Amino acid sequence: MLEIKDLSVNVEDTNIIDKLNLDFQLGKNYALLWKNGSGKSSLFFSIMWHPAYSIEGWDILLDGKSIKAMKVEERSKNWIFLAFQNIPEIPGVKMFDFLRNIYNAALPEGSDPVRFIPFKKIIQPFLDDLGLEKKFLFRDLNVGFSGGEKRKMEILQLKLLKPKYILLDEVDSGLDINSLRMLWEMLKEINSEDNSFIITSHYFDIYNYLDIEQVYILEKGKLKNKWWKDIIKSIKKEGF
Repeated sequence: MLEIKDLSVNVEDTNIIDKLNLDFQLGKNYALLWKNGSGKSSLFFSIMWHPAYSIEGWDILLDGKSIKAMKVEERSKNWIFLAFQNIPEIPGVKMFDFLRNIYNAALPEGSDPVRFIPFKKIIQPFLDDLGLEKKFLFRDLNVGFSGGEKRKMEILQLKLLKPKYILLDEVDSGLDINSLRMLWEMLKEINSEDNSFIITSHYFDIYNYLDIEQVYILEKGKLKNKWWKDIIKSIKKEGF
């Protein structure tokens, strides 16, 4: 279980999350809903310890163990994955090197790193599944990729790392309808009892692909209410 306890967050002396308490059980999926500016993305960045967020009086428990003191890379190794709304482009870093490094970093302590040729054999089936050519691996990280290609590369990372808790921050933003359906189908394929999706999205059709256990309604950085998944249809029809 991933538990958020008494989380309060400030950005430039402005309180954006106020004593928030949430919990997410492994194997179940969750939706975070409300209008823009309600603290949904800020919650995700705070879970991953973004340096721009000043966090006070809080704790995060992963399977009962506090990860409060863990750095970003340690939280990733503990199987928390954040998919950004806007995926950064990083010139000078090859996609293949990035993927091999994050794969090796996630191996159990004491494991020998996987070298170039063996990793090519590991990554190839994922490329085939996603319909990606090998040439993508030797381009700079996300540079010049289309929105759909960037999302496929994130799905590749999910397949490669198999994280437990997957935070999706409006990952369907800016995609055309074909790319949206492709993304939703790929997420549905990954979904299992061994992971949990925690989703914020304004495209409510995504919730038809991923069975939602609980809906958390946030307003001004506070938990306004929590509902079962049937509230999604009501919000889609009538608004907030």
